[in-house]
Amino acid sequence: MQLKLSEEVSIRKIQFKDYEDLFNLMSRIYPPAYQYLWTDDCSWYLTHIYSREAVLNDVNNEGLFYFVIINGVKEGILKIQTNTAYPDQPKKKATRLHRIYLSEETQGKGVSKLLMQFVLNIAMKNNSEILWLDCMDSKHQALKYYLKNGFKKGTLNQLDFELLIDESRGIYYMWKEIEYA
Repeated sequence: MQLKLSEEVSIRKIQFKDYEDLFNLMSRIYPPAYQYLWTDDCSWYLTHIYSREAVLNDVNNEGLFYFVIINGVKEGILKIQTNTAYPDQPKKKATRLHRIYLSEETQGKGVSKLLMQFVLNIAMKNNSEILWLDCMDSKHQALKYYLKNGFKKGTLNQLDFELLIDESRGIYYMWKEIEYA
C-alpha cells in the first residue's frame, strides 16, 4: 500500500521480497552522489548495507523503511528509527532519520521537504523531543539543507567502513528539537 505525500510523491514500505529492487535502486542512485568517498566503485558499501541479510534485518526489526516513489517510479529510500537515542543527548526521547537517498534527478524539487515533514510527523506521534540524523562532513549541499531546516551540528565522528577514503570519514550527528504547537 502506498501513502501519498503529494500528487507526484508517495512512499511504500519496503518488504523483504523487494530486496532485488532495493539493491538495483541503490546501485543506480548511491554511486553518483557518494562515489568520491570510496576506493572502489561503492560495491563494498552497497553489498554490506543492502545484502539480503541486512535488508531482512531492516524490514523485520526497523519497521519504517520505505521506497520513495515519484510519478510511479522508485527514485529513493527513506528509513526512520523511532525510539533511537541521540548519542549527544541520550536521556531525551529521539527519532532518527537513518537514511534518505534520492536520485539526482529528483533533487531540488521539494521531495526532501515532503519527506522531512513525514519524518517529523512520525517523531511527534512517538512523542520524541529530538529528531536526529548523520550527515557526511563533505556533503556541503546536504549540510546546508539541514542547517537551513533547523538542524544543528553535533559531534563530528569518523566512520570506520572498509574502503572508505581516509579524508572522507567525517560524519556529523545533526539534531533539532521538536517543537509542539
